[in-house]
Amino acid sequence: MFSKYAPLALLALAFSFTSCDKNDNEPAPALRTKIDASTLTATSRYTEAFKDASGQTTVDLGTSTQRLDMFTEFNSYMALVAVASPATPSTLDVAKLRGLYANTGNYFTGTGLNASGLSLRSTTAASFAGTQAESVRGYIDNNITKLATASQSVNQVATPGSAGRLGRYLVDGNGIEVNQVIQKALIGALLLDQMNNVLLTDNALKANNSQVVNGKAYSELEHNWDLAYGYLTSNAIMTTDIALTPRERFLAGYLNEKNGPASPGVYMAFLKGRAAIVNNDAAGVKAQADIIRTELEKTIALSAVSYLSNWKAAADPAVKAHALGEGLGFIYSLRFCSKYSADAAFSDNLLTGLTSGTNGAWSLTNTQADVAINAIKTKFSIQ
Repeated sequence: MFSKYAPLALLALAFSFTSCDKNDNEPAPALRTKIDASTLTATSRYTEAFKDASGQTTVDLGTSTQRLDMFTEFNSYMALVAVASPATPSTLDVAKLRGLYANTGNYFTGTGLNASGLSLRSTTAASFAGTQAESVRGYIDNNITKLATASQSVNQVATPGSAGRLGRYLVDGNGIEVNQVIQKALIGALLLDQMNNVLLTDNALKANNSQVVNGKAYSELEHNWDLAYGYLTSNAIMTTDIALTPRERFLAGYLNEKNGPASPGVYMAFLKGRAAIVNNDAAGVKAQADIIRTELEKTIALSAVSYLSNWKAAADPAVKAHALGEGLGFIYSLRFCSKYSADAAFSDNLLTGLTSGTNGAWSLTNTQADVAINAIKTKFSIQ
């Protein structure tokens, strides 16, 4: 029998479904008072532009700045094999190289780095699946061993098959400046990967933004965005001109050098994206993240093309070796350029084409270099 109360029950049930759908589609409650993004300019200080109701900054670059400092110390130690005269080049301790990469052995001099619980190695290729990530870390490990071995010949002149120096630059028996390969590979595997493939992905931008992290002044989404900024620069205002100081480190430095016209826009995208987070504007956040990710990946590609072109143009073997080492490292980093759908197969194919000759880099030809240059230009729509 059909109850006379059934229509009322069905109406109540329908209303409850409608109410749930409405709540599911509503934006998260605002955590902050809205910011007028038009007030942000190239001279706005990122670390001071975003505050809570009490006036406390909600920006904490924390762990990304520490890793950037670790990378700086690691790179500075590797660079001891390539000092300019009258300084004397150094033989490198493989245990120290490994310790700086993995944060073992208390080799860091920066305050708090040894006891931070952080390491470059554990953060390398963090967006990759387990075996793939370990393959990248193994690549760095193997090159660390190659660098330490080559440094035993730092006072010798390099010849095909034998490590030594070309000018001020140390190369291995294949004519490759290994310290440059490591540095440029980590620009992609550590810095770009963290920014583009961990912190600023579409999925990462869905992080909680309706409440602060327990004991902190920031929401999860605010902090993710700030960490991405911190992997680019530790400066309150990012330097966006290669001719100005303070000079930026690593990826930001190459953004200024190789993709200079885009650099001011990247800084403004960080500011505008952070304001969009405050304003709970998900579409605005994604739009600014897309600008950042696109230009940083293009910076890697432009750097690879530039250094291969420099290798072709140079006559001095030392200049050629240095340019090639940088180029090879950036080509390795192309595997982290996910916006442009580059991957390990693309990167490895280019590297094989450049280094598989009988004498490695010693026998590299302009034709081989052009194949790589053209492939990168096509992939990244570079004119």
